[in-house]
Amino acid sequence: MLCLKAGRLEGRFQSPPSKPMSQRYLLAAALAEGETEITRIEWSDDVVATARAVQPISSILIKGDRAVVSRREPDFYRAFNVGESGFTLRTAVSVYAGIPGLTAVYFGGTLRGRPIDELIEVLRKLTEVVKLPGAVIIKGKELGRLEVEIRADISSQYISGLMFLAAVGSGGVIKPLGERKSWSFVEATAEVLRAFRAEVKLGEYIEVGGRMKSPGKLAVPGDFSLSAFLVVAGVATGGEVEIRGPLSKLDEPLVNAFKAMGVDITTGEGWVRAKGGFYRGIDVNLSDNPDLVMPTALAAGMVEEESTIRGVETLRYKESNRIATVIDVLERLGVQVRHEKDAIYIKGPPKRRDVAFSSHGDHRIGLMALAASKIVGGCVDDISPVAKSWPAAVLYFISE
Repeated sequence: MLCLKAGRLEGRFQSPPSKPMSQRYLLAAALAEGETEITRIEWSDDVVATARAVQPISSILIKGDRAVVSRREPDFYRAFNVGESGFTLRTAVSVYAGIPGLTAVYFGGTLRGRPIDELIEVLRKLTEVVKLPGAVIIKGKELGRLEVEIRADISSQYISGLMFLAAVGSGGVIKPLGERKSWSFVEATAEVLRAFRAEVKLGEYIEVGGRMKSPGKLAVPGDFSLSAFLVVAGVATGGEVEIRGPLSKLDEPLVNAFKAMGVDITTGEGWVRAKGGFYRGIDVNLSDNPDLVMPTALAAGMVEEESTIRGVETLRYKESNRIATVIDVLERLGVQVRHEKDAIYIKGPPKRRDVAFSSHGDHRIGLMALAASKIVGGCVDDISPVAKSWPAAVLYFISE
């Protein structure tokens, strides 16, 4: 258990490198022609899982926060454990379907109850795939041009995995079915594939073509969806916070949400500064990037006006049921909160002090609880889940 005293949080902090972009860069580098140097990597649990997943098809030289990755002749028999990394599981299962050989992808923890069956059904139309308790076995083979359709309302990682699979082989077309959830992550995958010289068109269908070639050197952008918890804690306690690091397009809606709530927030080349306070309620749809819900919800809990956060239903299928666990953090603060259909309604401010919080085994809920503890004083039962995405975060909250 970690306990924090309520108090002002302020200062200059380094933004953690983006976990989603780090994972995509590592995967693309392992599949592309030529050598790729990737800098600004944080070796969180999920990023390490991706490195393990690509090791059977690539050579990886790691020096600090830098990795030099190049494609090699794939091992015929390959087995690795992705732990609880959903992105790694879904993309690895997809990619290895198109690489000749036998692959065992092990997984555990909360991933045992999270969606993958729809993706496996699609892959079974292309090759042999067997799902077992805690593992997926794939008999990979060279595939022709890919033409598949898959539901887009369950996990954007289904689509990202199939995009990488198309890039491995002769290209292809992916038809998303239904409402497009977390679509900004599909756009992030397209951005990475294009950086590696693949041709990608996003429209009614997704078209992927061209062989991937290394761009040489890439730096991982910052992840404001994580460092934003420092912003919320800083602004809510009267501090001025500067986050250093390039801002990803994935996180721009969060900057806009904070501005709409009255925060004095400015951005520049490689930095974000915030001060002032949270004064106004907002009505925002975050279905394109539900990872932004947690810091937005905590910020909304500081405001007397009611806020509405829409597009939250896919949060049910994360490391925890994040609809329930976000509500749990806010209710422990004494904030009024309710969930109806696809939206969470929040009305602050906090009414309780020295609160006992639970991370619910979820890294983003753990970060939300840490920030809430700094604002009102309190304890978090288990901070170990934070290592999944940002191991160093706890150090910023406990430093004076």
